Amino acid sequence: MSLLFRMGERFLNRELTGSGVSSGPAPLLLELRDGKHCNLASLAMAAGVDKAYITRAVQSLERAGYVTVTVAAEDRRSIAVTLTGEGRAVVGRVEAAMHTWLAIVCHGVAQADLDTVVAVLDRFYANARGFLAEWSGARS
Repeated sequence: MSLLFRMGERFLNRELTGSGVSSGPAPLLLELRDGKHCNLASLAMAAGVDKAYITRAVQSLERAGYVTVTVAAEDRRSIAVTLTGEGRAVVGRVEAAMHTWLAIVCHGVAQADLDTVVAVLDRFYANARGFLAEWSGARS
């Protein structure tokens, strides 16, 4: 899985060349694509990374003009991250690159097998999130 992940990162980086986005922050753009705003904690949880990484990634996306960062209306101690028009435009490029990569890696695989893989990976993800939630709670 690690090798496939790294190959996918290389593919995305090549496909996104010139966009100002790399495979690292690309999932954050996808998380924001529905027009909603997110705080750093929810972005970190959705991406499965720590808040320090999210802070750097959001700053990078803000410098590129893809997101805006404002004080959250519902909690003035928090910030809200939203896509800009330029961010919405680059999301299409990220989605197209990801769809192309999926078509490449899924080529020749029966739908029933893909359904099984998705179910297993969903289970892996749920297990990992559950463990990390308990683990981080125990360490607090």
